[in-house]
Amino acid sequence: MATFTSAAAQRPDQIRGDALSGALLASGAAALFVGTLFYARLTPRLGLPALPAERAGALGDALSLGSQKLWLAGGWAFLGDCLLLAACILLANRGGRRGSGLDSIGWALTAVSAALAMIFDSMTAVLFWPLARNPDPALFTAFKTWFDFLFAAANVPFGLGLIAILWADIGASAPLLPRRLSQFGMAVGAAAAASGLGYAIGLVQLPLAIGLTVTFGCVVVAALGVQIARSEPAFVSDSRA
Repeated sequence: MATFTSAAAQRPDQIRGDALSGALLASGAAALFVGTLFYARLTPRLGLPALPAERAGALGDALSLGSQKLWLAGGWAFLGDCLLLAACILLANRGGRRGSGLDSIGWALTAVSAALAMIFDSMTAVLFWPLARNPDPALFTAFKTWFDFLFAAANVPFGLGLIAILWADIGASAPLLPRRLSQFGMAVGAAAAASGLGYAIGLVQLPLAIGLTVTFGCVVVAALGVQIARSEPAFVSDSRA
């Protein structure tokens, strides 16, 4: 009976923790989604990983578009990255309640992706404009090359993390998302990981796929965040106590 009472006493705290984690996750995904829409207002060679020959043109695009469009894209995305990182840290520490630790691994991978995204999104927000105006174009080109690599590389843990999280949810006794939405999200995750890895190692250049998978992934993650905030945590009592 003591075990049951202790678990029951902890239940409100667990519910509040899930509500906070889910709210952070949904808010972060929503902010990042808005950021991707502002990224879409930039040219593909500026707002997405570009081919080496396109980076000089990206400098001209930055100058013509101006600082405000760059700040809106990078700033909104950076806000989403920060909220997602906080949510993923909280969710990774839940102890894998939805699938033998697989979801915890997924949240940890997603946290790595958000941390990398914080770097390149902040570059868009505050670095590209002054670098584009610098007399030495090599500085802009160097940072744009770094941006391109980090953007592509971050898609790999993002995609793998999304697959792990949704696989664990499908296998749970009470899934949070409809099965077809989870399957769609896993397909998006696979495309994100494959396109990001292909670009990072120079095997294949699919910048549009890299960008679109983030946008679609945000929709799935936002829906999952809402469901996490609404759901009650698993509650198991020890009948032998």
